[in-house]
Amino acid sequence: MTATGPLPTPSLILAADHRARAVLTTENWAEFFGALAQALPYCDGILATAEPLTGLAAAGHLTALHRTYLSINRTGLAGSAFELDDRLVASVPRAAADGWTGVKHMTRIDLEDPVTASALELLGQVLEQAREARLEALIEPLVWHDGRVRRDTDSVVLAAVIAHDIGAPVIKVPVPAAGPGAERQRAVARVVASVGVPVLFLGGPRTEAGRDHVLDEVRDVMEGGGAGMAMGRTLYQDPDPAEMAGLVDALVHGR
Repeated sequence: MTATGPLPTPSLILAADHRARAVLTTENWAEFFGALAQALPYCDGILATAEPLTGLAAAGHLTALHRTYLSINRTGLAGSAFELDDRLVASVPRAAADGWTGVKHMTRIDLEDPVTASALELLGQVLEQAREARLEALIEPLVWHDGRVRRDTDSVVLAAVIAHDIGAPVIKVPVPAAGPGAERQRAVARVVASVGVPVLFLGGPRTEAGRDHVLDEVRDVMEGGGAGMAMGRTLYQDPDPAEMAGLVDALVHGR
């Protein structure tokens, strides 16, 4: 049903695992599901929780060309007192049994919170299980401080290096908070050079800055050597998800 082998680069991955982590950017299920279905033809794959992943497959929206990553740790609900305690809600064997390409796992690294040690231990266990099951592991490492992601270049590099050297085969990190154009391209290039595996850059929340801001960011990522984008809200919350996904797809793949 879905693609196999290493992640081809460049790639555009649709991120659709926000709701299970209490990020209710889209409350209406039918609208959410429909927006994903519109964007998917322009994407190389999708990372999502059990739903909508299973539903999209059943409805025929996933093809043999799509990568499919089951998002397996979601207990760290956004804004909660236990946000860093992000345990498994699904497993690598579940992903294998369901026929998905791989798993997606988020690891938040807070140098001031001892829970981080357990989070890194869990990351190592997930990577071992994925290797044994011959599934791809898409890892999202984030440096965390005061309840939010640190997006400065030093922090993005640190997170990428830690995940990479533990064994992550594909990494997903924020676009560094640097000025648009050459400065951001250099920051992206620094992140990419710090590891030896493909690095996807996440799109983040949809803002009032509009499409041009998002597309400029994608352009800088690709110019800086990024392996592609993993984008969710900026695609499925757009008034025209198909058109927006098509615009990003064109930049990622140089069309």
